[in-house]
Amino acid sequence: MLDFSTARLQRFAATWVGNKNRYEGVVIPKQTLIPLHDVAEEMLISAFLKPFEKTEEFFYFHHEEDVSHHLVYQSCMSVFQNPENLSEEAGKLSQMLYEHCNNPKVQGGEFFIAYFDDLMLQGEPASAIGLWKIQTKDPYLKTERTAEAFALNVLEGIPVSGKPEVAALVFNLDEAEGYRICAVDTVSKKDERSFWKDEFLRLRPIEDNYFNTRHYISLSSEFITQKAPFKFGLDRTDTIDLLNRSGDYFKDNEHFEINDFAENLFPQEEQQEAFREFRDQYAKAYAVPLEDKFDISDQAVKKEFKVFKSVLKLDKNFHIYVHGRRDLIERGFDEEKGKKYYKVYFENEE
Repeated sequence: MLDFSTARLQRFAATWVGNKNRYEGVVIPKQTLIPLHDVAEEMLISAFLKPFEKTEEFFYFHHEEDVSHHLVYQSCMSVFQNPENLSEEAGKLSQMLYEHCNNPKVQGGEFFIAYFDDLMLQGEPASAIGLWKIQTKDPYLKTERTAEAFALNVLEGIPVSGKPEVAALVFNLDEAEGYRICAVDTVSKKDERSFWKDEFLRLRPIEDNYFNTRHYISLSSEFITQKAPFKFGLDRTDTIDLLNRSGDYFKDNEHFEINDFAENLFPQEEQQEAFREFRDQYAKAYAVPLEDKFDISDQAVKKEFKVFKSVLKLDKNFHIYVHGRRDLIERGFDEEKGKKYYKVYFENEE
């Protein structure tokens, strides 16, 4: 949880970074620092920090040899050591970002770099460096009046509400590990490399409760939908029942324990052992160390909730949404019609 009620915006720099594939270049003014009056500072603090207020997913900078060789890490360290270096480092960071802005979806826009004091992150006081690239402007109307008439002009401005497209907060915490970071990228799709997180910032997830919850939800869904049906002869209704009970476990419990989870989901010891073996295979395949016990992250459950979707799709005619009670749905085959069917029992129709 981020508390920015006492945060102070000490320095604020701006450049412009275009798309490298379109040869748009970088604009670094002689004076990158922007002086701010109190109202502008208050608006910027709210607009740029509020999207991170409830975040639980954190990262570290990552480098294959040693994080000290990471160029963005080096710039952040320079600013943390002396905030007056922000102007110089803003130019360096802009050039670094430009090298990774070659995806056609990346638009040219202002690149803001800020230095904050007096933030509270999960109860720890910290300074932080904020990085934002603004690609989309909001239109607004401006009225002009004279003695003769009023006029309306359509202008564009930086949005001060909603989630930023790409942004990051680098906290002056865990320096040796690569600084604690939260990041946003709504430009890149989930299944593709992020020009922001993966290429420019080069982040690796911190292995905490959020990390473990997210991966266990993913591997459980994969095991239930892709492995268990073939290994144990489960039909679609059995699979949906397992998905529902898996989701209920993560939503209803505060703590995760792998043996307790396996016993709650699978009645047979053979199935429980198969799940634990799949967990080990998953951890090895994705090179992620997973804990056997941890506190479940509510935010990770909400974010990954879509994997618990329980829908029977029947040809192109029917979708049946199943939320529980496996015993109230039956599957069969009608020999006269030559078609499969589902029989659903209920008390009330709405």
